[in-house]
Amino acid sequence: MSSSTTGQWVGGYVALFIVLIIIWILIAKCCRIVRHTEVMVLERWGKYKKTLLPGVHVLVPFIDSPRKVHWRYPQTSNNFSVIIREETERVDMREHVIVFGSQPVISRDTVAIKIDALVYYQIIDPKLAVYSIQNLPDAIELLTQTSLRNIMANLTLDDSFSSRELINSELKQQIERDANRWGVIIHRCEVFNISPPDDILGAMEYQIREERERRATILLADGERESEIIRSRGTAAQIVLLAEGARTSKIQQAKGLAEAKILISKAEARSVTAIREAIQGSNIKATDYLMTVQYLRALTNALNSSSNSSLVLVPQEILDELGQITQRK
Repeated sequence: MSSSTTGQWVGGYVALFIVLIIIWILIAKCCRIVRHTEVMVLERWGKYKKTLLPGVHVLVPFIDSPRKVHWRYPQTSNNFSVIIREETERVDMREHVIVFGSQPVISRDTVAIKIDALVYYQIIDPKLAVYSIQNLPDAIELLTQTSLRNIMANLTLDDSFSSRELINSELKQQIERDANRWGVIIHRCEVFNISPPDDILGAMEYQIREERERRATILLADGERESEIIRSRGTAAQIVLLAEGARTSKIQQAKGLAEAKILISKAEARSVTAIREAIQGSNIKATDYLMTVQYLRALTNALNSSSNSSLVLVPQEILDELGQITQRK
């Protein structure tokens, strides 16, 4: 093979290679594959033409071109997050999150605090997201930061800790007004960390500790007061029950004595009736008989009460004579 023939073959291969490269460039320029959850904003001669949905699309080379947008997204590796920035032709239609670092803000009571927040947003109109704002993620971040500072400027430090739901709701409302103009919907705003200065944090911890001790003292005093009240109520109830028992006992004793006296009187009445009936035919009166019996019983008791006593019986006639002599004098 001559050198001229070899040169022709080499020239042919080079020409073929150049043609293949041109065809590949034309195919790359003409065909676009849009993946699911993504869209492209297509421009013709630099003017908006349409939005390319997921699928295969054929473009006019050197006339049609996708609009490039500035984008960023967080990438986490080994518990360390890095923000990746890029310029891309594709607009991601999924929900995105922007995580802010510690943002310094001033509360209404002039306390410098740091707040960590995040925002969940989603693009619903790619055309507005591309043409209405130059850098959408940065714009949302700056808008959130300024809105958060304005909200915290109207709250005290104590209110900021107890009103997180209110802060989240108000922050979402303020961001939505501007985000809607950019074709973006805000799904959620969340303040997940509020860090006051160290001296304020120490004062707050001391206040919380003192408040807990005060509550413990109050609870202890309330417990003792309730205990004293319950104890006094128990003592009062015991006194009432004892008094009631004593009164009932005395009433029962009085009733028993009364019933005993009634029974004794009834027995004596029946005894007198029986004696009267027994001596009815004689000239002896029942009263004289009973007096005699009582006299003898008293006499017996007197003799039995003392062994040294002596008894002298004097006839009634002698007593009558003595009485007469006494009257004569």
